Amino acid sequence: MPFTGPSGRLLDMVLDHHGIDRDGTFVTNTVLCRPKDNRTPTAAEVKACRPRLVAEIQASGAETVVALGNTAAHSFLRSTVGITTLRTGPAKESDYEEFEGLRVVPTVHPAACLRLADLFPAFVADVGKVYPTTTIKWEEPRYAVYDDAGRAVRVLNELGNGYKELVVDIETGLEKDSSFEHTDRHSLLCVGIGFEPGRVVVIGETALGDRAVQATLGRLLDDKDWIAHNGKFDLAGLRRLGRGRLSFDTMLASYALDERQGTHGLKYLAAELLGAPQYDLEVKRYVGKNDSYAVIPRDVLYKYNAYDVACTSLLAERYRHEMDATSVKLNAFLTEASGALMESEMEGIGVDIPYLDMLTDKFIESLEVLEDDLKPWVDNPRSPKQVKEALNGLGFKVESTAADILEECLKRSEPGSDSARFINLMLRNRKEAKLYGTYIKGVRKRIWNGRIYPTFLLHGTTTGRLSCRNPNLQNVPRGSVIRDMYVPDEGNVYVQADYATVELRVLATLAQDEYLRTLFQGGRDIHNEISTQLYGSSFTKEQRVRTKAVVYGLSYGREAFSIAQEYDMKVAEAQRMMDEFFRVIPDTVKWKEGVKQKVLHESEDLETPFGRRRRFWLVTNENRRDVEKEAYAFYPQSIASDICLSSFIKLRQSHGLSVRLPVHDSILVECSLADSQGVAKLMEEVMSQTAAEVFSDYVPFPVDVKIGQTWGAV
Repeated sequence: MPFTGPSGRLLDMVLDHHGIDRDGTFVTNTVLCRPKDNRTPTAAEVKACRPRLVAEIQASGAETVVALGNTAAHSFLRSTVGITTLRTGPAKESDYEEFEGLRVVPTVHPAACLRLADLFPAFVADVGKVYPTTTIKWEEPRYAVYDDAGRAVRVLNELGNGYKELVVDIETGLEKDSSFEHTDRHSLLCVGIGFEPGRVVVIGETALGDRAVQATLGRLLDDKDWIAHNGKFDLAGLRRLGRGRLSFDTMLASYALDERQGTHGLKYLAAELLGAPQYDLEVKRYVGKNDSYAVIPRDVLYKYNAYDVACTSLLAERYRHEMDATSVKLNAFLTEASGALMESEMEGIGVDIPYLDMLTDKFIESLEVLEDDLKPWVDNPRSPKQVKEALNGLGFKVESTAADILEECLKRSEPGSDSARFINLMLRNRKEAKLYGTYIKGVRKRIWNGRIYPTFLLHGTTTGRLSCRNPNLQNVPRGSVIRDMYVPDEGNVYVQADYATVELRVLATLAQDEYLRTLFQGGRDIHNEISTQLYGSSFTKEQRVRTKAVVYGLSYGREAFSIAQEYDMKVAEAQRMMDEFFRVIPDTVKWKEGVKQKVLHESEDLETPFGRRRRFWLVTNENRRDVEKEAYAFYPQSIASDICLSSFIKLRQSHGLSVRLPVHDSILVECSLADSQGVAKLMEEVMSQTAAEVFSDYVPFPVDVKIGQTWGAV
């Protein structure tokens, strides 16, 4: 009998969610004879059983089949692509004669969801395609290209007279879903504007070179509200013409409704939610991985642009119907942040080129010395095979050479032994190679006009923390020589303001913890307080470091075993420290138990005051502990990040400060030396007040401010 075990129970739950009666469905297998060890049936086995399958489906009178997994899907659709690709989009019509007219919904197998919980939302969505609830679907757009300056001016003026809100998408040398560079490096190739459902005008490359067209387009940008997908890319590319107001961003709306990573690209959403064809296939014929879109024939590019606009328009209509008050609130916040971040991206951050040259020589020399030191064990430290063989020769049988495996081997090595020396050298080599490749070599190729222009992603993490790429400056370690590479313009300085212990203050507020409140209101150092609690008033520096691990571990459910491993202590001692800490914060312990109950037993979504949600789509015995830790971490990380992002918006938009970098709980501003003391005071006041306004004044949110000549100096 098919689907009677855990997979069947999961299937029943999803069917019930969509109001589909299991007793009213016909369930069968592609191959009735169960293959040995439940392996995938062979092509011969599928063929042998096919007459029976065809007869069953025809006799059932079914109009729709949900095909679970590759084998089932390929039995109804002539395709060789994998199920994760094949499932995208609405129901499909079978292209086999014996199944003529049959709707097919291909999706992942429930057993795959039990192994990989992130597949579960797709499975739920796919079963919902049996009875689709939306009428918004793909239709080929009607578009007109205007490459003559006179005609372009006339149509832009017509758009200005008749519409309050327009859809925009630009094409430059970049593909904005996959490339993250400064738009000014690439000239505009065309601008697509949507004005009615399925109606698009495309202003061509020749017309865009005309000053009258540029002026008219600039006035249109200034006068209208704009819908876009990843709008800060499009509006940044048009910024030299006008200041467009982003009213709705379909990429951010997608993220507001579903916080998972990797599901917010325009082409994916258009195919999945609208049933749009793969309209970028013709474009891909002309561009390789690193080719500019400028090589694409203009008629092909203009059609592609029009389809982008049409899909964005349809997605905006769909999302506006789907969004509840919480996701509307979050989307508005993200849209406002997007405009502020665009300004920081366009301004970039200065690089000290001579210092970069010095670092390049220093790292190359250091890496060469390290490789020479490693020669007794490996010729090439970048070869996992050679490193594994070296570890095996030193008595460590390992399947991987990942950093955590190396660190575990190091703990089992005698201090000063060959194995300890080899592993220490390997870890140092990898760290320096990473720094060199990402932050020295990688930065050098991204410098433009003496600056780099990192891209900030509002949709890059499930917690809502801002992320960064090209390069990821948020990951440059504090105290690293790399930070001294970033410098203000001559006569300027950096002012950096950091929220102090912000995640712990968020936790104290959420838990309404009176002990923590008293401690924070009195301006007392939490690490000194807890160290005194654990070790007495004469605690050592090393004991304070251990205490910090316990205190900060509170935010993400760190366990005694992890602390014991890192600080080479007995698990019982680490557990004693945790128990003693928890004894003085009973309100926080109770709050954490509530989070655990909500996620593991009540299957509720977590939600912050900013409208962010964290959904744990499927909790299994295998991922239960990870889910619990992620749930604990979500609130403090997400809320602390949004407090800082709110302050960033206010400093940038309301006070006009030149913010170079927002980094989780800190903000880096560039200003003149003469203004630095005033800016420091302003940042301290605004950031503290903003935390109280957008979150709570249950505890104070103090800010530490430093002024320096380089990023590393603050």
